[in-house]
Amino acid sequence: MITTEPPRPRTPGPTGAVTDRFPAPRPPAGPGVRPGAGPAARPRTVDAPTVAFTPTRPVPVVTTPAASRPARVRGVDVARGLALIGMIAAHTLPLSEGDQPTLIGRLVNGPAAALFGVLAGLSVALLTGRRRVEPGTEAARRHALRLVVRGLAIGTIGLALGQAELGSIDVILTYYGVLFVLAVPLVLLSTRVLAALGAALVVVAPVTSHLLRAQLPPTELLDPSFTLLVTDPAGLLTTLLFTGAYPVWPWLAYLCVGIAVGRLRLDRTRTATALAVGGAALATVAAVSSTLLLQVAGGLGQVLTAPGTDPAELAGLFVEGPNGVTPASSWWWLAVSLPHSSTPFDLARTIGTSLAVLGLALLLDRLVARTADRTSGRVLGAVRGPLAAAGSMTLTFYVLHVVVTGLASGADPGALFLVQVLGVLAAGMVWQRFLGRGPLEAGVARLVDAVAPAPSKTEATTTRARVGALLASALAIGALLVAVAAGAGVALAFPSTGDAATTSSDSETAEEEPADAGTSPDAGTPGPGATADDPAADDAADATDGTGGTDTSDATGSGDTGTESGEDG
Repeated sequence: MITTEPPRPRTPGPTGAVTDRFPAPRPPAGPGVRPGAGPAARPRTVDAPTVAFTPTRPVPVVTTPAASRPARVRGVDVARGLALIGMIAAHTLPLSEGDQPTLIGRLVNGPAAALFGVLAGLSVALLTGRRRVEPGTEAARRHALRLVVRGLAIGTIGLALGQAELGSIDVILTYYGVLFVLAVPLVLLSTRVLAALGAALVVVAPVTSHLLRAQLPPTELLDPSFTLLVTDPAGLLTTLLFTGAYPVWPWLAYLCVGIAVGRLRLDRTRTATALAVGGAALATVAAVSSTLLLQVAGGLGQVLTAPGTDPAELAGLFVEGPNGVTPASSWWWLAVSLPHSSTPFDLARTIGTSLAVLGLALLLDRLVARTADRTSGRVLGAVRGPLAAAGSMTLTFYVLHVVVTGLASGADPGALFLVQVLGVLAAGMVWQRFLGRGPLEAGVARLVDAVAPAPSKTEATTTRARVGALLASALAIGALLVAVAAGAGVALAFPSTGDAATTSSDSETAEEEPADAGTSPDAGTPGPGATADDPAADDAADATDGTGGTDTSDATGSGDTGTESGEDG
């Protein structure tokens, strides 16, 4: 049964307002009627209540782009891919023909290895979030442990390749491992301090290395291996720091520059342009300055007549360059810019070429992004894709390159080079599309994450950390210098026995070169049979021997990095 409630009467309130379930509407005031003049003039009504909206469902929070994972910097991978191809060329194709360097030798012999050194520093920057690590924080401890574990893992792979003795390639991975460990104090420095330290090391490291090597007995180029680690640890330390194919002490300049560059805004056209133009200018100035010192100031004559230098060895040095360091027979050796000589001019020249290549690769990135909706953009993207894919897994491809080159040492050089280059480009594209990160990159990244999980990116820095930033920078540089000084002390106290044979094909070639080899157009200096007055070409042969093997993987997927691209380096 349905009942209805009769309407309640509307009763006026004390002031004449009508009370009811709903307030009565207020009639408009007529002419001559004064508002509020009383009931006789116009009844007063209650104002309508204010309606407030209360949502029944939570409003979704829109995240900002900064909260999402940063996009991978493909230009960095392109630079790695170019360095990888340059390294394959340096290890498979002839670098000299008679007493002259080949075109490939001039292009790749030296700068490729240096490019990998700079990219190793850039990877460290990506692994540490592309910013200075505040000392005294939990993040600093985590980052330090992660760099040490990564360095040990990469160095162990290098020792295994050296132990296998697959060929005459000077394996760079063990040197890379040491660089990652020594990067621990460097990440505590500001970007400006890093840049200044890198510039200082370009001069200081070769000079101090020259002084030290002058006090050491003649040493042979040793290939780091587990056997050498057990039988001659002091000799291994000397090789890694001062006398090896990629001596860590002068190569710290590459590391400092790379970390500083990695903290820049690599996605800006202005940054890419500055790197390309500035790098080319630095390389040019270094090469010209070296030539002036040798040809005009008489340095070449001093080098050629220095006592204790074998003429056949000199011929090889000026054609293909030394194996890491120059002889310590004359201070004028520091004026050359030969590939793999680790002199101030060689370091400056190859830092310049590395920055120029990186800048051009980043400019290609910007061009592809701007023309993505055009045919030209799609073509450039298709060309860039295989290079970037190969560059994203250089650790894996470098190891495969060493193994394949060692096992097929008797193959035709041109065919061996072509097969390897096409293989890494094709395999990189397929692997990246269907499986993601390279197998060795993924393995190193998982090991690092298992031992030291990535630190939180939201940790606030303490007041103590800010106040002690300058002191921490000084302590970091001091710790680095103490480590190198300790290595120098060990080298002087326990000189290398030199039992291990030289593994570099370059040194073997140098011994076979005739004593009267001519001038190297790249070297900017005539061969030992020439006089100091003979004309010579520029001594800059570029290229690389490097390795692609740093698992920048943290900067990519590996972990704590500001951009994905660091992880696969």
